[in-house]
Amino acid sequence: MNIIELFEELKIDKNKILSYSSDDIIRVEKQVNVEKRINPDIDSNVANNLILALKEYRKELYFIVSSRILYSLFSKTNYSRHHFSPLQDYDVEKIQSFIIQFLNDDLVLFFDQNLSQNKYDFINDIFDFKDCFPEDALFQLNKKLSGKLDAILANLNQNSPNAEVIPYVGYRSFYVLLSYFSSIEMDSKMRSLVNIVSERYNANKQSDFYTTCISSMSGYVAYDPNLTAILVGNREAVYSNSIDRGASSSSGGMSGKSIFFIILAVIKILLLFSKCSSH
Repeated sequence: MNIIELFEELKIDKNKILSYSSDDIIRVEKQVNVEKRINPDIDSNVANNLILALKEYRKELYFIVSSRILYSLFSKTNYSRHHFSPLQDYDVEKIQSFIIQFLNDDLVLFFDQNLSQNKYDFINDIFDFKDCFPEDALFQLNKKLSGKLDAILANLNQNSPNAEVIPYVGYRSFYVLLSYFSSIEMDSKMRSLVNIVSERYNANKQSDFYTTCISSMSGYVAYDPNLTAILVGNREAVYSNSIDRGASSSSGGMSGKSIFFIILAVIKILLLFSKCSSH
């Protein structure tokens, strides 16, 4: 449990914390002591840190609990937008320091859990506040994402690549997340991936796997705008080819409507034949 989860557990009114008096904080301390006797999950350090935040970091705490994205992240709740008011301007460095002091472990755990489960969209959802996150946590996330890209390259370079090992190669959300860390080095790895996937696709344009890969890779916004243009162009080419393929198969075979009318005609012929036989 972290201080925001405890804040949620105690049902503290976030709209009042900026005007808290010493008596209000004492009241919260008493409430915490009661809850600690009831709930063994409440750690003394977390309880003390919440009181410290209420005393000395009230503005930073207020910002976290007033942000739907950050509050949902750290409290592990999912309140609707109507539960929150529009955010005011904030000091990025102070919010970073606050997260480092009280919430860094929870942030890193959130990154690690979602990376391991390939839930990149969950991480993307909180990156509106990327500038508030500690640099070290982002550095570690960048390294792990780069490692996942290396794993894709290593797998596809094999004679018989195993797509089950790297399912995220076809997830657009993975490449969108990579975009937050675009660099010359990341672009270089993406170019290698483009070359491999494009070559495999050109060898078999019927491949759903490589079609999906190329389409998803366009989610990466590169450090080099030329690479971004290539990724988007590849997606458009694949999309155009898919349409042409669909049109070709439609003209080359029977449509569902044609089959329906043929079946209907056969039924009518059989009915007519049956009537003739009865006479």
